[in-house]
Amino acid sequence: MTYAQFLLLFLVLPLAALVALLRRRLLDRRYLVFTGALVLIALAYMAPWDHTAAVWGLWTWAPGRTWGLRWWAVPPEEYLFCVLEAMLAATLTYALLLWWGDRAPQALGETALRTDGKAAE
Repeated sequence: MTYAQFLLLFLVLPLAALVALLRRRLLDRRYLVFTGALVLIALAYMAPWDHTAAVWGLWTWAPGRTWGLRWWAVPPEEYLFCVLEAMLAATLTYALLLWWGDRAPQALGETALRTDGKAAE
C-alpha cells in the first residue's frame, strides 16, 4: 500500500463521509477557525520534528511508496497526513459536540450548555 492509498483509505474517506453528513454545519465560523488553528499548530509542531528525524535517519520512507518528492527532507504525503489528520480530528470532534449538544440536557437531566452557547432549560 502506498502512502497516498493509506491517506485515501484512512483519512480522506472518513473525512468525506463526515463532510457529507454535516454539510452546511461545517460553514460555522467556530468550526472553521478551530480547524484552521489546529492545522497550523499541527504543521508547526510536525514539520521540524519530521525534518530532524528524517535528517538523522530515524525515519525513512520507501521510495516506491511515496511520490518521490521531498520538502525539507520529508515527503509531501507526510504533510498531507498531518493536515488531514487534524481536519478529521476537528470534524469528528465537532460532529460529536453537535450530536451530544442536542442530547445532553435529556441525558444528564440537568442544565447543560447548548451548541449555541446558551444554557439549556
